[in-house]
Amino acid sequence: MTAPYYQDDYVTLYHGDSLEILPTLDIEANVLLTDPPYFKVKQDEWDNQWDKAHEFLTWMGDFLDHAKPLLTATASVWVFASPAMTSSVERLVGERFRVLNSIRWVKEQGWHQKAELAALRSYLTPWEGVVFAEQFSESQRSTEIENAKGAWGAIGASLAKARESAGVSREDVATDIAPGHLNLAGAKARVSAWEIGNERITAKAYAALSAICTLPWASYGELAAEYDTADAGRKREFEATRRPFNISSRTHSTDVWTFGTVPPGPGKHPCEKPQAMLRHMIETSSRPVDLILDPFAGSGSTLDAARQLGRRAIGIEKDAKWCEYIAKRLAQDVLNFGGVA
Repeated sequence: MTAPYYQDDYVTLYHGDSLEILPTLDIEANVLLTDPPYFKVKQDEWDNQWDKAHEFLTWMGDFLDHAKPLLTATASVWVFASPAMTSSVERLVGERFRVLNSIRWVKEQGWHQKAELAALRSYLTPWEGVVFAEQFSESQRSTEIENAKGAWGAIGASLAKARESAGVSREDVATDIAPGHLNLAGAKARVSAWEIGNERITAKAYAALSAICTLPWASYGELAAEYDTADAGRKREFEATRRPFNISSRTHSTDVWTFGTVPPGPGKHPCEKPQAMLRHMIETSSRPVDLILDPFAGSGSTLDAARQLGRRAIGIEKDAKWCEYIAKRLAQDVLNFGGVA
């Protein structure tokens, strides 16, 4: 396995090709947040290594295939793309994940402000695409939901035990509560649902049941409180299995973003993303100490933002110059886990 180029308590950086490094990692990342090459947008060699668009898209698919196994079952996925390639990249992401949004990051500053309007033959595209998706499994989600339902299972078992101890059948109980249902079959189904733990027994049915058997609760209020406690635990477990998504500002609650760009200056990467936007993405889609994966680390902005927010991060960067820049940037930064850069 490749040795880290840089490592601290929160961030690990590898120098090399992502498609070579990714298969060597034994991780479960909660978020894939990355800005891969755009395809012939920048003059740099890394953005012009493919002659044709289909070659670039084949490479992009390979990258996503390498990254997918390293993500948790409920991971969030963020992939930047150029205006020309956003729809194609979204299609590739959608073949491997469930696409949630195709976000447009609209830029007030940029080359479009200097364009000669009389020479235009189509509209300007002062934006970048951000494909937002999730790792999702229908079968796993169904299992998680069924496990969550089991929170009432113990209560249901107590109801069944009390009924059986009194020598009362489900049909006997159903007969007593049938007037509240359209038919006896419906009443029997409802009794089964209570005893399995899929439904709460009603106060009226509790009164009818307590008249024919001894229940382990002094009152329906006591039983209702037990249901509530179990329900709170079920909700906590259910939330823990869900993909985090927490929007704190209405300003950026839509799929059109207006974050300012990074101004020119020494050390600026040609594709560097603003810290405010990266922090928004990370805070929205992860929990503290979650692991963020960025296979195209650039100047290390995502790694830096993740660490400042108390998340762990793994980055990969092919250019040795930028690896050195990232290492110095992270080594010199003062950690502030309160979230203020």
